[in-house]
Amino acid sequence: MIMIESIKTTVLWILILSSITLTWLLWTYQPEYDALEESNETYVEIEDLGDTRTLSEIVQPRQIIIHREDEQSMILPLNDVYKDILQELEEVEIDYVYPQWESQAPSVEREFTGMELIFDDPLESEWIEAFFTIEEEHLAIEQVDRITFLLNPEDEENTDLLVQFVDMAGEAVYESDISLTMSDLEEMYEGTADKQVSVEKYLFRGESETFQPVSYVTTEPVSLEKYTYETTDLSAKAFTQILFNDPSVIENYPQAGQGETYTDGNRIMSLNESNSILHFVRPDIRGGSPADVPSVIEDSLDFINNHSGWTNDYLADNWTETDLDDHASFRLHVQGLPVLASNQGQDHYFMIDVTRAANSITEYTRPMYQLANEPLEKSGNVTLPSFEEVQEHIREYEAFGNRAVEDITIGHYMVRQRSYATFEPGWYVKIDGRWTMLDFRSNADLEVSVYGLE
Repeated sequence: MIMIESIKTTVLWILILSSITLTWLLWTYQPEYDALEESNETYVEIEDLGDTRTLSEIVQPRQIIIHREDEQSMILPLNDVYKDILQELEEVEIDYVYPQWESQAPSVEREFTGMELIFDDPLESEWIEAFFTIEEEHLAIEQVDRITFLLNPEDEENTDLLVQFVDMAGEAVYESDISLTMSDLEEMYEGTADKQVSVEKYLFRGESETFQPVSYVTTEPVSLEKYTYETTDLSAKAFTQILFNDPSVIENYPQAGQGETYTDGNRIMSLNESNSILHFVRPDIRGGSPADVPSVIEDSLDFINNHSGWTNDYLADNWTETDLDDHASFRLHVQGLPVLASNQGQDHYFMIDVTRAANSITEYTRPMYQLANEPLEKSGNVTLPSFEEVQEHIREYEAFGNRAVEDITIGHYMVRQRSYATFEPGWYVKIDGRWTMLDFRSNADLEVSVYGLE
């Protein structure tokens, strides 16, 4: 009995001493702030580096055309006007979609009243759900190059609209009734009168085709602003945090004053052109993507949303999918116009490129600067000649003829010096899939600046 009491007393004292010791340790504990500060030196907060985007925000029409029977005008894509119209269209309900006759195909002869959206590259069928409210579960459409809203010929009051989806490659037109009237449509582009220019139909190719790839070219000069922006270099440390699984094992190798290379043994991030361009690659992954995976545009969108975000206004420019790998490119747009050339000579100064293989993103290339949200100043107006004058210029001063021109558009030329970038609008023609800038400043001297863009 005495022994049991002794054991109880011993255990009680052990508990009392343990409690006193733990209390002392709690009151005298000092966090290792020096270690935390040292750790913070290698960690970069990256949440605010860029914004996330949705599919409808990066895939936008190249042109929006207003049709009034035999007259057409183009809404210039200035000041987010295209984005505003697309947001309005998301509320449009589309029910059953049915095929139409070839007579509804695009052609220079066809006239109607309504609005036409023209895309550079065809949209996947499932993407339509990002642009409209779709009631039908499975659309019969494979892809869409053009979306047209037009008056319903069977409506006696001449107010209700139809929507038509045009598949140029498949030579098919699909139609649907919609919850939209002509008044609703006009409200969408109300207030854009100062952004509309008169255009006419033109065929760069396909004169004898049933589905004619009708383009729209200006009939009068266009006056546009020239802008100057302040630029900010992006942090290399921020990208090591988001592109590598464990930044603590990264090795850094300088490149003779021209940039740096970071690697963890499997992934490589290079900063080229004096740290102006980032190129990230995973050489350990090869092989084509399996079937039934999201499009490369969707995967690229997710990747960029989760790896730095969108630091400025980039729109999907082109995309290809092959048995070996898939590619997607996104082009910088300033005040709604695409940047098509620069004084730096490389398109990677204004393009984001993504490569996918084996269902993984294997390459990521992007500029390492960000434009300020608003321009510093408007640097004056630039008056661009009409399409007829462009044709005359090509005929008289260019080595290539008008027959070689595949397309024509208005875009920006970027001049980046130190921490400033200036964007000047100009005419560009596409020759053999590459954009060429036309220089009208001295026609007599035959000045043409050429910047190849894939």
